[in-house]
Amino acid sequence: MTEFPDLSDDGLGRRLAGLPRHQAPAHLRQAILRAAAPPPRWPGWIAPTLSAAAMAMAMVLFAIFFRLPGAAPLDPTERMVRAVVAEHTRAVWWGARREIAPIASPWLAQETGIDLASVFLGDDRLQWLGAEPVYLDQRRGVAVHYRDAEGHHVTYVVLPAPALTVPERDRVKVDRFRPALVHDHGYSIWVWKQGDLACFMIADLVAQDDLVRFKDYFVRVRKATEPVRAY
Repeated sequence: MTEFPDLSDDGLGRRLAGLPRHQAPAHLRQAILRAAAPPPRWPGWIAPTLSAAAMAMAMVLFAIFFRLPGAAPLDPTERMVRAVVAEHTRAVWWGARREIAPIASPWLAQETGIDLASVFLGDDRLQWLGAEPVYLDQRRGVAVHYRDAEGHHVTYVVLPAPALTVPERDRVKVDRFRPALVHDHGYSIWVWKQGDLACFMIADLVAQDDLVRFKDYFVRVRKATEPVRAY
């Protein structure tokens, strides 16, 4: 007759008691203790501090382009320069919204209200990248993008601004012209007027050695480009 093993609690205990025992390795014991330990708790001041730091960073980024409530209002020229800086930064990071070939200038004029009667199409110093409509400071305008041999992105922007005045204190004599040179958040910007159109050229050329090159770029574009109101 077949004998069945005793599967009661007492029988199972007797069988287990007869089995050989081995000591667990020390590293296994430490791993079990670490896993069973409660998670560390950060001091109560950590979360509010991190939250405040994140809020401060957001406020700084907001203030860069929009100014905080209560701050002195931007004058029209400074406001337009700030809009041009933001658009140039977007173009550097993401590229033109839509590249427009020079032969598409009638479409560009219809979309922007600005006709490029003549335009600098690039040479061995500046490569033409394209042109596109922009909407800055509640004004329709046109942006033309170039890249120089060192990889610097150069943006030329034209906006209608009959009342805008070029700041005299910032004017610089360049060839036969006297544009204003302003600096904003790591960029240099030429500002000048052609009729009732405000023109801007921006690039990250801020060092003293870069100024000679930036003057040359201004002259090349200024002499070859003639923006006029399309209608």
